[in-house]
Amino acid sequence: MSQMLVQAGNQHTARLLSLAEQAEIGQSLPWEPAPVPVVLRVHPAFVGLFRPADLQVIAAQFDRVRQWGNGDRHQVSIAPVLADPFVRNDLGSGTDAMQLRDEIAETLWQEVSATKLPDVCRALGLDDGDVDEAMASKRAYVRSRTSDYTLDQLCQLGSRVVEQHYRPRLWGLLQVHAGRRTGVDSPFKNLIFAADGPKPELVLTDAVSNTIEISKNGEFCLVYDRGLDPGGLSWRQLVTWWTVTHTEPGTSEQEAGRQLYLRLRRSLDRDRKPSDPPGPERQVFRAYGELLREHGFDLPALIPQVYLHYDPYTRAQRREPGPLPRQRMDFLLLMRGRWRLVIECDGKQHYAEDDGRASPRRYAEMVAADRELHLAGYEVVRFGGAEFQSQEQSLPMLRRYFTRLFIGHGYLPESAA
Repeated sequence: MSQMLVQAGNQHTARLLSLAEQAEIGQSLPWEPAPVPVVLRVHPAFVGLFRPADLQVIAAQFDRVRQWGNGDRHQVSIAPVLADPFVRNDLGSGTDAMQLRDEIAETLWQEVSATKLPDVCRALGLDDGDVDEAMASKRAYVRSRTSDYTLDQLCQLGSRVVEQHYRPRLWGLLQVHAGRRTGVDSPFKNLIFAADGPKPELVLTDAVSNTIEISKNGEFCLVYDRGLDPGGLSWRQLVTWWTVTHTEPGTSEQEAGRQLYLRLRRSLDRDRKPSDPPGPERQVFRAYGELLREHGFDLPALIPQVYLHYDPYTRAQRREPGPLPRQRMDFLLLMRGRWRLVIECDGKQHYAEDDGRASPRRYAEMVAADRELHLAGYEVVRFGGAEFQSQEQSLPMLRRYFTRLFIGHGYLPESAA
């Protein structure tokens, strides 16, 4: 099946499938409309590598390979391999660098003969040696030449090794470590967002653990304080939280999603009159809502009006610019791999004075804040105000952007484009 995926141009998915140690396929009958459940068992370290779009591609491959009558539909999920207390964990243990070093040595031990190992290692940039040393122990030969390598050096070496001598475990470890080196390093604690009234007032109730509480105006904002899993925060997870905390018992997921969507939309374009046409923020949220209706609730949640920094004083209370130039983000997406995308809709206030004159100062403040976000691990995407003058043009443009974004991060298949 992996070879068929490669031939179809899905090399990344084929490599993911090679990580599966077991496949548990459920039973079905030709007249049953329900999809056939398929559970791929992989090492716990690799569970987070499988994206929804990858599972869809693997399910489609199962559909082609296992056909009854007109063809079964399969639904693929991922689960960790069940631990066997009597079997040694052959993935390795210890630090990340130790695991990578062992797996590189194991790969070359399996794939390269002792007589060729010195030449292969020399081509990989490792220190020179002779055949006699390699004949004594191929594993020790490689380990001794990588003993002082940093994790980044081991990742670079492992990438060269795995392209020449593919081994699923080594490739999987490299993918795990690549994901850990991107995104935001700080832990996720809480999310204050969608304020539709006065600014919330916060107090630090525990300075040691950095625990905050909203002391005033909490009824005008939302606070998501659940943990964030490696897959990020999906719209379905946000709806589940909303259902538990804000709806009546028995409310369906679709109805809860509708209520949440309307509540979030209320926080957008608050500087516009109710009689005005939808502003940039509502146009962005509408385009996202159309994708939710088309592709379902497993897309990353588009969270509006998120407090990134907090200044206890308002602009009116300060006589001079505050220390935090940007307190709120127009939109935030929390995606897998701790990757966080900030979306900003730029009006004239971002680059002009109140009288309409161009302001290099305001523009410089904006790009300086963007740089700080970038250093903190966030990515910032900006839409210009002129792009929202016509909904007939803006909505298709926004749909294309979100579709390509979700395809690129594996939440939608390429066929969605």
